[in-house]
Amino acid sequence: MDISVIGASGSCGREIVTQLVSARVLGRGELLQLIGGNPGSRRPSYLHGLRADLQDAYAENIAEIDVSDDADEIVGDIVVMAAGTTFPTDAGSIGKLQSRDDLGRANAILFEHFARAVARHRASNPPVVIIVSNPVELGVHVFARHLPREYVLGMGAFSDSQRFRWEIASQLGIGRQRVHAAMGGEHGLGMVPLWSTVRIQGLRGAELDAAIRRMRAGTDTADFSARLMAEHAALIAEMSADPIHGPVRALERVSRLPPDLRVALKPFPIHYSQAKTISATANATVELVKALCEGRAVGICAQYEHRGEMGIDGPIGNRLILEGAVTRIVPGDDLSEEEIAQLRACAGRCRAKLKEWIGD
Repeated sequence: MDISVIGASGSCGREIVTQLVSARVLGRGELLQLIGGNPGSRRPSYLHGLRADLQDAYAENIAEIDVSDDADEIVGDIVVMAAGTTFPTDAGSIGKLQSRDDLGRANAILFEHFARAVARHRASNPPVVIIVSNPVELGVHVFARHLPREYVLGMGAFSDSQRFRWEIASQLGIGRQRVHAAMGGEHGLGMVPLWSTVRIQGLRGAELDAAIRRMRAGTDTADFSARLMAEHAALIAEMSADPIHGPVRALERVSRLPPDLRVALKPFPIHYSQAKTISATANATVELVKALCEGRAVGICAQYEHRGEMGIDGPIGNRLILEGAVTRIVPGDDLSEEEIAQLRACAGRCRAKLKEWIGD
């Protein structure tokens, strides 16, 4: 199994590469390919230096590492797309770039460039592409135009679902491994918490229902989006008023909210604290890569290009069965009518954004 990381010189890309190496996902004889996301980079030697540094740090257990700035040389069985523009983290930017929508036009050309290159050389043997760059939905849609959609996944819903499990577990004081939960929809302020999927080891029936009601604190699926937007506006206002200490107070504010709102809102103060969310994003990416490398059947939640399944058209997060590539979408018989309605509405909004960004 060979892995190519596009944008390996970026902060998130580098963290993904480092975690892949430190977790020994690849062994000797396998290839980890570091692909520059910007052929005109002012730091043309950076990836060569990163390779040498990783070899020094993990000399006994490291895979072969290759470096290239040429999209036509991508060879990975798994390709991680981590290149692209992201939000600034400086204090003066708080409140100015509040939505992943702002990244759409900036990253559309980059997605198209790499999608065309991969498809041009790998049509007969397509890799699985994991989209990390935002907007995740746009990346999934563009790559799925050039590759079979079964080979294109968006990291957003996978990462959101991992954090949803953690937020539930932390509130209950248990380990995350005891919680099953999925977060679908759009990565960011358009996410859809799928509370119907929540299962907690040791809790069943009325006891489970009571625990979920306590955690949701009176916010139902139909009200979630409105409350999320209101809380987001309050967070941005708080951080804008005090860019130095505001992120800390915003994190404290988020900690008092229900788990689903924490999943959606916590990344904002983390990002504007200048720590960004690279560790959690990289960790989730590595977990998904591991599942792909094993080739076993596993249920995940990720962005995927729907074409009529569950009445959904478009690249939103949903539950999938993965076995080397996507084999099917989980039908949704266990979801509430409101959750399905919210997923369909989210897909409609995504299609409108795609039309705005790239004319699709």
